[in-house]
Amino acid sequence: MPNQAGRFLMFAAFTALGLVVALTVRSRFERRAAQHRTAEARSAASDSAFADSVIRASEDQGATITLRPSGLAAPVRDTVRIARLLATQSVGTYLDAIVVARDSIVYRWPDRTGNALSVWVQEPAIPGFESTLVASVQNAFRTWSEAGVPLAFRFVSDSARADVHVTWVDRYESRTSGRTRWAHDQHDWIVGGGIELAIHQPDGKQLDHRDIFAIALHEVGHLLGLDHSPDERDIMSADVRVSELSEADVATIRLLYDLPPGSLRAP
Repeated sequence: MPNQAGRFLMFAAFTALGLVVALTVRSRFERRAAQHRTAEARSAASDSAFADSVIRASEDQGATITLRPSGLAAPVRDTVRIARLLATQSVGTYLDAIVVARDSIVYRWPDRTGNALSVWVQEPAIPGFESTLVASVQNAFRTWSEAGVPLAFRFVSDSARADVHVTWVDRYESRTSGRTRWAHDQHDWIVGGGIELAIHQPDGKQLDHRDIFAIALHEVGHLLGLDHSPDERDIMSADVRVSELSEADVATIRLLYDLPPGSLRAP
């Protein structure tokens, strides 16, 4: 029988082997996931009509942010929990890019699952506008809600009672097709906002339903508190090249809404 030292060496060898196997399996899984995302992105980009309309039309500068004090309570800030979330949940997200862009401050809406945010979508008298485009915008809101955000949305016909307004313009002169604005309070809760969408590209080409859905999906991401991703495979890339949420989009919005609003700098 092996002596105590021999048994210890055998145990150490099996432990090391198990670690190598686990890391190998994880590496293969991550590689497969990356290949799957790349294939999805290539598939979306291969649709030349979509790529032509959205890539050239959808670069923007992020949300326009203003301060509007409110009576909302300050968020609970558990620094140990925040540190644990950032250490364990940030892999596979682009939260780091948001933190850099926002000077380490996280902005988000208060949880609104039982008290849905009311959204009003305008139906303008603009040539080329179709009332069915309203459904494309509403689907963009629903897609984010279904991604696991603790927010619900209800669509209203009275603009005066809406938390969020979605309006339209014929076109922009600059290379953009959507703009978002929102206000935050003294605790960095988002307390109101709106989205403006173009019906045509600057050159006059009309944006179709898929284009509007992708652009609205991007702008709703801004409305919820996201900034741009550096990865073109994500809907939150400054140049919109896909028409659906990526795994990174979903992981980032979930982490954002697991965190309290405010600075992530250590006190």
